[in-house]
Amino acid sequence: MNRQLLKYNLKANLSMFLSFLGITLMYSTIATAMFDEEASALMQQFVDILPEPIINMMGFNNFGSELTGYLAAYLYGFIMFIFPMIFIVMLANKLISKQVDDTSMSYLLTTPNSRVKICTTQALTLLLNVFALITINVLIIIIISVIAFPGQLMIGRFIGLNFVLLSALIIFSGLTFLVSVLISDYGKAVGLSSGLAGFLFIMNMIKNLNDDLDFFKYTTFLSLVDSDKILSSTSYTLISGGVAMIIGISVYVLSVMIFNKKSLTI
Repeated sequence: MNRQLLKYNLKANLSMFLSFLGITLMYSTIATAMFDEEASALMQQFVDILPEPIINMMGFNNFGSELTGYLAAYLYGFIMFIFPMIFIVMLANKLISKQVDDTSMSYLLTTPNSRVKICTTQALTLLLNVFALITINVLIIIIISVIAFPGQLMIGRFIGLNFVLLSALIIFSGLTFLVSVLISDYGKAVGLSSGLAGFLFIMNMIKNLNDDLDFFKYTTFLSLVDSDKILSSTSYTLISGGVAMIIGISVYVLSVMIFNKKSLTI
């Protein structure tokens, strides 16, 4: 890892990070602050008006009457997937494929730093941004909950939910980073990464339609973020999150190895 490059990356991408952090925090804080049992019941009544397939696809089929279940249904069926995934696609491709495509990578490679060190630093930049995006949201939600609704948030279960979410996003960010390494054309890399994000997200929505389509969960690792299982089973949380984390890190390692051997025309 190159510390100077890491600092530069974090500073150069800070505005984009803050933009997505602001979007996710807006939804997180509003959703948390507006909670009460009556509001949750009213929200459920409103959602029940919608066609059942749409309710299931969006993950809004059960808001519950307690804070943890309400947040899981409101935020972790759509919002905490889609915005982090868009952010990951943009940042991952900016860190590798864009720099190869516009030849700025050549300047990095002329420095006394190995390809492994450069690529590892770029990967760490992406990982730190994803980790910070989820962690800050979690901390803000917990703080609001403790102040406004003391004792109502199951903090351990809520952290477990976000652990599995983070692990799934690390797999996705690893795959997106791999695409960025494999494809030097920035436009094509962004297109393929966006297509991957769309496929995974749509498959996750389809598997929620009804029990007959449950087999679609095997086509997307986003299905690991099963709030019902996570909130009721510690073993599921630890196993699914741990395995996903290992897979995600392994994809990053593979990406660095490929970048080290890849022939670059820059």
